[in-house]
Amino acid sequence: MNMKPMILMLALAASSSAFAAEPGFYLGGGFGQSKYSGGLVGQIEEAYAASNTYTLTSAELVDDSDDAWKLMAGYRFGNGFGLEASWADLGQVASLYHTLRASPLYPLPDYLMDGRYQAQAYGISAFYEWEFSPKVSAMLRAGAFNASLDYSEESLSTYSYEFANDSDGTVPGFGLGLNWRITQALDLRLDYDRYQGVGKRFGLQADTNGRFDIGMYSLNLAFRFGK
Repeated sequence: MNMKPMILMLALAASSSAFAAEPGFYLGGGFGQSKYSGGLVGQIEEAYAASNTYTLTSAELVDDSDDAWKLMAGYRFGNGFGLEASWADLGQVASLYHTLRASPLYPLPDYLMDGRYQAQAYGISAFYEWEFSPKVSAMLRAGAFNASLDYSEESLSTYSYEFANDSDGTVPGFGLGLNWRITQALDLRLDYDRYQGVGKRFGLQADTNGRFDIGMYSLNLAFRFGK
């Protein structure tokens, strides 16, 4: 078997990756779409199954996606590795608790609850970038983020009730990106980011309003400084 063509291809790939990801700072941002998952309905059903006060007739996540956007700043070290700080507004989704019925021991009226969840996350990631050519590359990111989940609910029935709470904590996050260097100073980037375990698992306590895994697709512009 002739190994010369294979060796030549590997050498070309190595040379292209050596020059495409030039070291330096960049700053950017973009817009996209977020999607909340993580089994909120199952969390609600499990919590109320253990309650001696209320019986849950049904519940659903009536809206699980929203517009989202993010800002980012990073540095490439020139060897494929880099660091990126980012902040993301992950939009708002909604749940509906279908008629929570009080048990006979607690003669409260039935009610229908509208819940709203809004998340944000900021943190830092390490990344590695593979160059396919001097203009096209792919990125793999992983890091830690402070994620906050703001929650509010109100009754849609005659029984008036409102409640609001927020929780935050450090969660793991990862991302994938496809980068196109449009000019010497401007990149176009298609990203997918995912934040794991945002919020606290639903329980019948004030700060346990739901736990989500949140994914976000976004199209971004990044400006390079220097070369």
